[in-house]
This record gives sequence, C-alpha cells and structure tokens, in this order.
Amino acid sequence: MTNSEAGSIRHWGADRWEALVAGHGRHLLQSFLDGDQASAEELREVFAALDTGAFDRSLAARPDLSEIHVTTSCHPLVPAVLNRLTGLEAEGLYKGDPLRYARSNLLVQRMLGLQRLTLGWPVYAFGAEVLDQIMMYPSDQAPGSDPGIPLLTLNDWRNIPRYDPEHPVAGIVRETLLHMRRLSGVEPVAHLPAPYSLAAEVLGQETLIPALAAAPDVVRQLLDLIVDRVLKPWCDDLARSVPDVWLELSDASGSPMFIGPRNFLELAVAPVRRLIEENRWGDRVFVANYRGDLPPPQTARGRRRRAAPTEGAISFESLLETKKLCCPKFLTRLEADAAPPERYAEAAISHRLPLYLGVGAVRLDRNSVTDVAAARSALFEDARRRAGLIREVSDALAK
Repeated sequence: MTNSEAGSIRHWGADRWEALVAGHGRHLLQSFLDGDQASAEELREVFAALDTGAFDRSLAARPDLSEIHVTTSCHPLVPAVLNRLTGLEAEGLYKGDPLRYARSNLLVQRMLGLQRLTLGWPVYAFGAEVLDQIMMYPSDQAPGSDPGIPLLTLNDWRNIPRYDPEHPVAGIVRETLLHMRRLSGVEPVAHLPAPYSLAAEVLGQETLIPALAAAPDVVRQLLDLIVDRVLKPWCDDLARSVPDVWLELSDASGSPMFIGPRNFLELAVAPVRRLIEENRWGDRVFVANYRGDLPPPQTARGRRRRAAPTEGAISFESLLETKKLCCPKFLTRLEADAAPPERYAEAAISHRLPLYLGVGAVRLDRNSVTDVAAARSALFEDARRRAGLIREVSDALAK
C-alpha cells in the first residue's frame, strides 16, 4: 500500500463509508444527476478515493441470506456518471482498466443500497467485439455493434472467426471477473451472448430474421458454428482461468416474443442445450432472460377462458419447461412474461426451484414514466407483493 492509499483510508474512515452506503450515497448520486455542483465535488472525491483502493476492503457486502434482496446490473449508469463527472469516455471505462470498472460498478451498487452484488458489461457488444465486429461507442453509454457494417453475410457466414483467448476483449473479461471475485467475495458471473443473440449481432437482425423463414438450415448451421468456434472455447477459457465462474448466456433476441415460438423452440434452444449437455462446465451454464409467454386467459360471462395459442404466442407450460431446461437451478419471471407472478410462484414450489421476479427497466426510467408518483406507488405495491411470493416459495422449499 502506498502512502497516498493509506492516507486516503485514514481520510475517509469507517464512519464516512458507513454513511455512504447507508443512504448518503444514494442522495449524493441523485443530487449530482440533478445538477448540484456541491454534490459533484464530493462525488469526485469519492471516486478519487476509490481509485486509490481506499474502499477495496469495504466493497464486499454480506447480505442476510434469510432476507429477500433486490439486485441489478448498474453498468449503464456508471458510464453516464463518470462521463459527466470526469469526462471519461465509455470506451475508456469498458476497456481501459478492468480494476477501475469492477470498483466503479461495485461502488455504485453499494451507494444505491444494494446488498446482492453483481457485475454486468455490454453482453452482446463484447460478444461481437471479441470476433472483431465493428463497434459503436457512445461517449457515455454502452456500446453496440455497428448495424451498417455487419461482420458476416449470408454468403460468407461459414467464415465466422474462432475465439482467440489473446484478443484484448477476452483478456478484459477474464481480468474483470477476477477483480469482481476478489472485491465482492462472491462467485463471479460471466455474461456472454447466447448463440442466437450472437448471430444477430454479427449478421444483423434485418438479415437474420428473414433467414429464419427463408433459410432455417443455414441459421441452424451458423448457430452450431458459433457454439463450436466461439462459445465453447470461450467458456473453456473462463472455466480454466476464473475459479467458480458461472456462465450466463443472455438471449433476449432469441426469445419467443421476438422470433416466435417455433423458431425459439427449434432453433434458439438447441445450441444452448448443447453447451449445457456436452461440456464439463455445463452445469454452470444458464439462460435466465427468455421471455414472452401466452397472454393471460380472457374472462367471459364470469368464467375464465383460455385464449387459443397463436403463431406469435407460446403457452406458459411450454415456456416454463424451456426455462427449466436452460436455467435448471432457479426460475425467472420477467416483466414481458404475461402469466401472473402467482402462477410462477406455484410452479417454483411444484418444481422445487428458487424464484426470481424481475421488474422491467422501462418501469424505472423517468423518461418513460408520465406520472412519477403513480409509478412509484405501483412499483412499491408490486415489490411488496412479489417479496411475499418469494417468501412463500422460500418457506416451501425450506420445508
């Protein structure tokens, strides 16, 4: 430890840190985002101390595991704060210093009062960038693939590159996970794109979606190539390099609400199951963000009537079974799932699975909310109701 680091720790002290994670930090972030200059100066001091390692021993949270907790990835918020505060560009945050990235994300979560810590990065973007897809990096937002310059076309899809463990992005992912593990004290989760979503990044949605109908065999072969050339060797690398790593494959693009039930079941799920079934680390692979089940039954003459499934809908039972196949250790109900949370709680108890209930980000985005007071009241009621359901599931599983 350098003299400046030791001085910074003495300067801050335990009492000031406790205030930062007990409510003052949340107020500080809100005041800064509202334009308060005094808050900006204090927040600069906080991040300067963070960079010296002053908080490294305090970033880990030790939540009471008998309680119900909220968690979220804060990675879209961190570049917005740091860009306004210090001028740091998003590309510099995401790729410049993995230690700073891990520290910043953990600090913001602790300042917001979160106890269940997690780490996220631009899943789909980094998955494409490791293959040298041309990227777009806004100054204060997460990056994305350049839609005008796809890496592949339907004429050359067989040329998809192989995963290179020496690629800079591969190294950034490994190093970030190791810092997360050391600083947080929890088993790290590597967020990677699932086969279908990675195909959408490097081929382009406008090319891939028509191919589902016109050339499904080509799509199937491309997804198998992605498994063999990219995701299997990437997961092999992470399983060797990062102790206790979990391998979360995100697949929003492959969900039934986007590509339809048939394409979802026949194309998107199979390559995920290959990764789970064919590899020694397969029991640590999961997809937790499939969404879009059948809308709830309609009511007619006082009796519940189930709507007939359509090409654009998948039954609750079918999606539930697929969720279990691709996420065997817990059950998720996301905002875009139509079946009520109570039905997911019943299923969790029946299948003896812990339950995770998600709240859609759009409900927390002030720009998407017309009546903030009403939205706050509705979120509070939903949180209370969902916490009660999670408690019911937890108590049933404990018995």
